[in-house]
Amino acid sequence: MGLKSSESAARVRLAGYALFTRRSADALWLRLKRWFIVAVFIGLLVGLATTALHWVVYTLLWNRVNASLTPLTIVLFPTFGLLLSGLLLQFGTKDQDIHGTEEVIQAFHRKGAIDHRSAPVKVLAAIATLGFGGAAGLEGPSIYMGAVAGSWIVRRMRRWGFTAEDVRTLMLAGAAAGVAAIFKAPLTGIIFALEVPYKDDIAREALIPALVASVSSYLVLVSILGVEPLFSVAGRYSLSSARDLGIALGLGLLVGIIARLFVSSFKRVRTLALGSGLPLYVRTTIGGFVVGLLGLIGLNIFHSSIVLGTGYDAVSGLMSGSIEGFSALWLLILKTLAVLATLGSGAAGGMFIPLIVLGASSGAVLGGLIPGGGGPLFPVVGMAAFLAAGYNTPIAAAVFIAETTGGSGYLIPGLVGAAVAYTVASRHSVSGLQRWRRETRLERAMHLSICDIMKAEVITVPAETTVEAFVRSYIVAMRHKGFPVVRDGKLVGMAGLTDVNTVPRDRWADTPLSEVMVTPVTTTPRALVGDVVAVMNLHGFDRIPVVEARDPQRLVGIVSSTDVLGIEELRMDSSAVGPEPC
Repeated sequence: MGLKSSESAARVRLAGYALFTRRSADALWLRLKRWFIVAVFIGLLVGLATTALHWVVYTLLWNRVNASLTPLTIVLFPTFGLLLSGLLLQFGTKDQDIHGTEEVIQAFHRKGAIDHRSAPVKVLAAIATLGFGGAAGLEGPSIYMGAVAGSWIVRRMRRWGFTAEDVRTLMLAGAAAGVAAIFKAPLTGIIFALEVPYKDDIAREALIPALVASVSSYLVLVSILGVEPLFSVAGRYSLSSARDLGIALGLGLLVGIIARLFVSSFKRVRTLALGSGLPLYVRTTIGGFVVGLLGLIGLNIFHSSIVLGTGYDAVSGLMSGSIEGFSALWLLILKTLAVLATLGSGAAGGMFIPLIVLGASSGAVLGGLIPGGGGPLFPVVGMAAFLAAGYNTPIAAAVFIAETTGGSGYLIPGLVGAAVAYTVASRHSVSGLQRWRRETRLERAMHLSICDIMKAEVITVPAETTVEAFVRSYIVAMRHKGFPVVRDGKLVGMAGLTDVNTVPRDRWADTPLSEVMVTPVTTTPRALVGDVVAVMNLHGFDRIPVVEARDPQRLVGIVSSTDVLGIEELRMDSSAVGPEPC
């Protein structure tokens, strides 16, 4: 009897051990799939795509454009490039006003739901901006391509058991690969991709996939373009005195203030551009013309096109000391205005490198005000401080200067300057979509798109309907405060009780609704719920029509205060691979 009990216990132990081993093997295989196999594939793909992007923008376009610049063409080329960028975005994409890093941040907070179909056109729009001299960064389309690749690949591999969390994790891994390749800086790619979604935290869940993808992408690019660092700094540097530490502290404070002013200016320009009512391609054309005029001023001062383009040559000149004093101040002013005109108008391109250029310029200007303040320390620390303040990414900023200059000695002063500037910037960031890590359910809901909650079936009223019929058949029967008014299927106004009360009761029977309706305040399907709630509160509206972004008279839905109050978390709570963005 005892022998049988021992044998039974042994079989149970063996079965338990086999189950444990099988589960461990399954878990290991799952991690291998998510963290290594797919991440390596994404990294290799992004590395090749980024190398091709680099060749098209620089070799095929900008180097040729730059070689043929004259006082006339230095104005015409950016104007044409930004016009083309605006046309591509307006007529070839689903959402013309978000692209690059901003779209990646938005997609991360929407479980990786990114519009893959618009991706080729948005990349072409960025190429048009950068290839013809727009003041923006190549990292914008590179990050975007990486994120699209990561999201798209995982969505097509559902049979492997990927979840919505995996989609956004590997989307960030693709974004990290894009940064790593374009800057030849794999550690910067990893940290920037993890830091940028939040203002006060990192997306630590994407660490291993981002590491694997970044290294893979970096190896692909350097095998083709070489391993030389992005910027060349003469001599070696190491922190050896308290004076340098004090300089880093002071630069962090002053550059942080300058960066905060820039962020405020950028947001003001974006608000003015979006509120102008002008089509996107008109706004970008005006922006391109302004960039061209600034380039012409720069041509007379520097005898080169240094104000145009990504600005790598400007950073090299600032670090080498060939641009200093008043020249550095002129560069800071002109480059700031050029970046505001390019990206503030809505053209596609990145903000990372513009922040780096402005930081190097700010550091060089401040260095010129201090006796013995020359040398690369000032522009290098200025770069880290401006990026940390502008994007709320202090660790990535410090690592960036160490990797791209090849000088690890700059890491400590860079960290100090970045930390101080980040503190000065507080909640200010060039990104309007970065979040604080811990949000309430209601705060998270405010980041949903209107298309997530709107009603597609809309009850409309013909413009020729009489006021009496409107009150009887719509207001009383359906109990809504306001209704969209249409003529020939096109939205022409809104009408409600307030508008009806302006007409005497004895004239209701012969007064058409077209005489009392008001101009509608509308929104688009991709607008954020929080923005629409602000409009409702400002004007006291109960319902707002939703129209097609390209055709403001084409009604596609309606959103009401009841819809907002009844918001569920929808896609944010889904554990499966989420749907395509609406």
